[in-house]
Amino acid sequence: MESSNTLLLILFLSVILICAPVTATETVGADQYTLGKGEVLDDDLMVAGGTIIIGGDVSGDLIAAGGDIKLAGRVGDDAWIAGGSLIIDGEISDDLRVAGGAINLRGSVGDNAMIAGGTITAGSKSSVGGDLDVAGGSIEIAGDVGGDLSCSGGSVVIGGSIDGNVTINADDIRILQSARIQGDLEYTSDKEIEIPAGTVIGNVVHKLPEKETLAESLYSETTSSIMSFLSILLTGLSLVRFTRNTTIRVSDTIATQILKSLGLGIIALIAIPLIALILMITVIGVPLGLIVLFAYIVMLYISKIFVGLAIGRPIVTYAKKEISSPYWHLVIGLLVIALATMIPLVGFLISLIVILTGLGALAMTCRSMYDESRAA
Repeated sequence: MESSNTLLLILFLSVILICAPVTATETVGADQYTLGKGEVLDDDLMVAGGTIIIGGDVSGDLIAAGGDIKLAGRVGDDAWIAGGSLIIDGEISDDLRVAGGAINLRGSVGDNAMIAGGTITAGSKSSVGGDLDVAGGSIEIAGDVGGDLSCSGGSVVIGGSIDGNVTINADDIRILQSARIQGDLEYTSDKEIEIPAGTVIGNVVHKLPEKETLAESLYSETTSSIMSFLSILLTGLSLVRFTRNTTIRVSDTIATQILKSLGLGIIALIAIPLIALILMITVIGVPLGLIVLFAYIVMLYISKIFVGLAIGRPIVTYAKKEISSPYWHLVIGLLVIALATMIPLVGFLISLIVILTGLGALAMTCRSMYDESRAA
């Protein structure tokens, strides 16, 4: 669970830093951060840490990522929050974007709110002025929503007041007697639910979950597999075209040191995200941490290409000795990998070994080239 939360924090903070429409001028990184009650920060705030307590006022945007976060003060603009345990008691003047493990909304949001997490509770004193979109495992909405409400999850309980329409997609749905839905209620579930009289003013529509036929499922899986294969093939052909020597060198490393490549790949799989996380915790290293994380994702994706070359070369050479083009080696090798990963039960294991081997060989080659450049 801890590693999942860490990954969530990294990805969410990465998206924030890239996409958030603000430039935070007050940046803080610490194990514990507190903005005390009565304190006013006349600026935007970006903070990352283990425990974060916002008891005072932030006049601009708030961007926060941490383990435990409590917001009891006021945010003058938007709030973007990610963490393990989140309690929001304060006031957010504009939009709210939240992702976390356990989320408890007890304060007010001036406009729209989007919440994603494991357990999500909007208490009886909570209010959202605009639309509320929620996705999670367990969802309970007991407060007020000024716009539309959309919920998707395992279980959903509605006991609050919603001025707009309500759309629910869940396995278990309950509408409490205290609920007041001014618009329509549309829910998707395997079973019809009991709706207390007077709780829904508009129309009620029950939809059954759409179930794919066997033919549709096979078509979808086949199309997805073909598109995935063509995507990695196109990427591989581009790598061979523009970085031919380096790409072939990595594949040669796999052919000659496959076990060492696999072992180093396992180490790199764990070590690189940790390095990126450490850099991001220091705050001043956030840009470099994001670059490392992005490079890591790219390396995982292209690792299959190097293994494909290493596999395809002996096959093509054995079948047609006169064909020495690495393009054909790549096509045949990736095709073999695609077919092998489709084998039931062991397909995932094969895919994992391929990725780790390619990742390790790429790391070994990069280190070797770096040493050569320093010696030159």
